[in-house]
Amino acid sequence: MTDAPRPAAPRRALPPPTRASLWPRPGLRDITQTATGSASPATAIRAREWELVLTARTIPHAIRRQGGGYRLLVPRRRAEEALDELAAYAAERQARPLPDPEADAAVLAARPPTWPTVVAVMGVLAGVWGIFLGRSQFFGRLIDWRELAAGDSARMLAGQWHRAVTSLFLHADPAHLFGNAASGALFLSLLSREVGVGLAFFLALAAGGCGNTLKAVIQGPGMHFLGASTAVFGALGALGGARLAHRWPPLTFRRSAPAGAALMLLAMLGAGGEDAGPIDLAGHFFGFLCGAVFGLCAGFAVARHGRPGHAAQAAFAAAALGVAAWAFGVALR
Repeated sequence: MTDAPRPAAPRRALPPPTRASLWPRPGLRDITQTATGSASPATAIRAREWELVLTARTIPHAIRRQGGGYRLLVPRRRAEEALDELAAYAAERQARPLPDPEADAAVLAARPPTWPTVVAVMGVLAGVWGIFLGRSQFFGRLIDWRELAAGDSARMLAGQWHRAVTSLFLHADPAHLFGNAASGALFLSLLSREVGVGLAFFLALAAGGCGNTLKAVIQGPGMHFLGASTAVFGALGALGGARLAHRWPPLTFRRSAPAGAALMLLAMLGAGGEDAGPIDLAGHFFGFLCGAVFGLCAGFAVARHGRPGHAAQAAFAAAALGVAAWAFGVALR
């Protein structure tokens, strides 16, 4: 008896072929230039927006990096649909303006650097401060600048309010002078990027003078002080206020970070003594407080009307110089 042939085992169905990856793929179309109107690659923020929009509309796509930017590729049969969705998103966003961090960065990048001007002015100021370190001849007259112009709350309360300004130009020794000059150049350079060079120096001087005045009024007679640190911390406070105003509203933790950073710097740097005497925390605090108020007002004005032009910056610088000249004129008289 012969064995019957065994039936052949049924063939297993082959698994469906895996879908080819989207990139690289010949059927893709680069729609970057059509979407942006420019032959250049798109920015990271624009590419991220495209990613979100097309993913939400379930349109296949690929983001390819090219140089410092990105290009968008979609299947040719879905290209028109993708462009329509991106155009609809752009129209909706244009109807409700949103803050554009890259636009702010572009505006800042377009501004000429201010630090060379600030450093040059601070160099001149350091030379002027050096004249006031001790006694010096002035029109044939030997003058003791500390006796004539140093901060003295008792004399200020008696009517010598010019000492609130003149004391900013006096320092205990060269180390004290150069320390204030270096820190002042740093904070004023940052502040100048926000409001301009002339307005930055005016705000620092105003904050320093007002801070010394508040210190004399609140602490009463018996306080002796000198040095530009009150104005330096005024510039720091103005920087925090201007940055806070620039990001207002709404006030969130992230947007209030510049003001918080300024407060931290006040806490870290504000414990410096002057004239080998007690720590002048009051002067640092009141200078910072006045600077923050002035910087907040200036920041709101700049956010609404833009930074002052060259003529206005020159006017603010002349006003600061005029206030200093008036204070020393009163002291010499």
